[in-house]
Amino acid sequence: MISTSEGLKFSSLADLDNQLAVISDESQYGHYNLKGLKGEFMAMASRCEFLARPKQAASKAQGDKTGRERITQAFGSAMAEVKRIEAKYNRYSESSVLTQINRGAGDWQAIDEETLGLLRFAEHCYRLSQGCFDVTAEPVLALWPFGAGENATPPSNSQVEAALECVGFERLIIEERCLFLPYGMGIDLGGIAKEYAADRAIEVLRRELPEYDLLVNLGGDMIASPGCERPWQIGIEDPHKLDTPTRVVTLKSGALATSGHSRRYLLHQGKRYGHIIDPGTGYPIIGAPLSVSVFAPQCVVAGMLATLAMLQGEEAETFLTKQGAVHHIIRD
Repeated sequence: MISTSEGLKFSSLADLDNQLAVISDESQYGHYNLKGLKGEFMAMASRCEFLARPKQAASKAQGDKTGRERITQAFGSAMAEVKRIEAKYNRYSESSVLTQINRGAGDWQAIDEETLGLLRFAEHCYRLSQGCFDVTAEPVLALWPFGAGENATPPSNSQVEAALECVGFERLIIEERCLFLPYGMGIDLGGIAKEYAADRAIEVLRRELPEYDLLVNLGGDMIASPGCERPWQIGIEDPHKLDTPTRVVTLKSGALATSGHSRRYLLHQGKRYGHIIDPGTGYPIIGAPLSVSVFAPQCVVAGMLATLAMLQGEEAETFLTKQGAVHHIIRD
């Protein structure tokens, strides 16, 4: 394995035998046993990886030093793009564009084309879900200390009620390059940014490595380059036995994203609270599956549908069937 100063680690796929990549909403990962190169790094609070495998026509270059250097450079470029998006839309960062937008609530603000595109997509999600997917739920999300340990305490009813007064996508005013976010409101793009970053990363890799089969894996959100000669073998994690696949699927093109709460939740006085919050009530959704995995042409679409299905609770399967989405759902 080779490490770089930027935090990207490389290993040869030929050296990693008989292991399987297991994906979940926030999974740990195995390895692939096909020849090529894998790069690993941390981003968006997740373990991430890029994989490149020579197509048959380019197989003679598998051991070529120049080929390895090209892959290394391409992986670095794709990682930089992921890190750029993370830095720009991380609501926990004091210097992020998203934090600046939230701080500017109450005034008109200029936004760039990329941010406008994400907000327009968020608006589409909001309407498709009839208000269940709402990026303005940030005031409510900020109340819930998921991942803080068993001593964490859920917010009070009065805290939730006060926060709900500052939620509602329909209250935003979005113009061509301007946004008005009412005072007290906030935006969280956590349900979109990682999937968007995966789509951007595969674009970078496809441009720089057209003769390779490629796979991007950002914390369980995956996308493969179009028309891979050999499908990637993906294990969907068993929520009842973490890091163990409950089902193996193949991905030859397009994306696979998983949403769930098997790893991220709050345990208080024996009660378990999943991290998927209903923006209408301010509390975790009732009757949600443990995990939902969805196939789609783009990762941002797969992630959106997986999250929307979780927000449907008991109706998750019905929702995805109506959308015509190929999916895999795991319940208790």
